[in-house]
Amino acid sequence: MPQQPPFLFLDEVSAEIEKGTVSGKYKIRKEEFFFEGHFKGNPVFPGTLMLETAGQLCVFGLIKKLFDGMEAPADSKTIFFMSSDGGRCSRICRPNETFVITAKPVKIRRPLAIFECAISVGEQRAAFVEKLALSFDWLKI
Repeated sequence: MPQQPPFLFLDEVSAEIEKGTVSGKYKIRKEEFFFEGHFKGNPVFPGTLMLETAGQLCVFGLIKKLFDGMEAPADSKTIFFMSSDGGRCSRICRPNETFVITAKPVKIRRPLAIFECAISVGEQRAAFVEKLALSFDWLKI
């Protein structure tokens, strides 16, 4: 993964190849660096980092070639966030809660990969992105 601690928001990842989805988990830790200011004495996981968390799961799927139609793994040095549409945060998330993140590719055609992503905590949806777009190139072997 190009992202590394303290900016890595995935603890585990699994793929359901037959469904074409990838899922992951991340436990929010009370010692996260951003809780110093977001918000002091009232720690809330930032919505923008929920988007980042979903994007990291998509990156993992691309570099591990987990999605149908990929001719090669993506080169981790070439994957970058492009845009998101239809993003909504619908729940405040706090330390010691665990995200369950899912990502399903809508379209993967180099140089663009578009995903639909969701994050839940328990049975409650925390965030959803209709289209998360990443640019990438194939790994040259």
